[in-house]
Amino acid sequence: YLTLVLLLLIVTAHGEPAAAQAVITPEGMLETVKYLSGAEFMGRGIGTPELDKAAAFIAARFEAVGLMPGGSANGSWFQEWTDPESREKMRNVVGILPGRNQELARESLVIGAHYDHLGTNGATRENAGKVHPGADDNASGVAVLLELASRLPLVANMERTVVFVAFTGGEEGRKGSRYYVRNERRYPVAKAVAMINLDTVGRLGRNNLIVIGSGSAKEWPAFFQEAGKALKIEIAQMVRELDSSDQKSFQEAGVPAVQLFTGPHGDYHRPTDTSDKIDGEGLVKVATVARSVAFS
Repeated sequence: YLTLVLLLLIVTAHGEPAAAQAVITPEGMLETVKYLSGAEFMGRGIGTPELDKAAAFIAARFEAVGLMPGGSANGSWFQEWTDPESREKMRNVVGILPGRNQELARESLVIGAHYDHLGTNGATRENAGKVHPGADDNASGVAVLLELASRLPLVANMERTVVFVAFTGGEEGRKGSRYYVRNERRYPVAKAVAMINLDTVGRLGRNNLIVIGSGSAKEWPAFFQEAGKALKIEIAQMVRELDSSDQKSFQEAGVPAVQLFTGPHGDYHRPTDTSDKIDGEGLVKVATVARSVAFS
């Protein structure tokens, strides 16, 4: 894997605007979680108009904070293809914050979160046909993704490019992140220095923030230990790799990649994964750690 020395040089963050350094608050992220997990989105299932609506919402937010569209066609926010197995139209949402150093701008940090969920296709027989809101999995990750997208453009001296991706197909074998890794041409993963995946980050409570995949580069453990200490946030690291979330697609391509995760619970893949159970202050901690990594 590539060394994280590159990651530590992603941003020269001295003197960024006060707005970029400002304390993160939970209200906006909670509003995003509530919206995306609301009844009108019907659980954001693959191949549904509700998932298309979620993609359009994310694209509009990317545009509003000043990102550049990074889709397949010029001026498009969407990386689109037809899945060869299901024949469903698939759509990643890609926003670009271009690096300002001409020599380094082709290198990228990818920050991602999958935005799809189960829709009404229950993971268990007794829940078949019921709406699965997916508040924690993964409206929470999208909320943090959008929070970071609103802050990083405020850094005046971002040297490398940051690519923000809302992946589709996270619940169907990482189809969105696998497609991105194999098909992204403008900022190919061969030049990606690291990837941060935000998946199921809404139920921190009194638990430790879990970093999965810190064995993907030898520098990760010490780096996250220092970040947690500086921010007074308890962090637990899992060095062994898991196959369940989008960081794995990047690891398979040789990119140091981690997932931020707030832990398992009984509402996972059930209709009871609702927004009223999301920990707003926990979202703040996750976003603060992720911002610290990206600004380092």
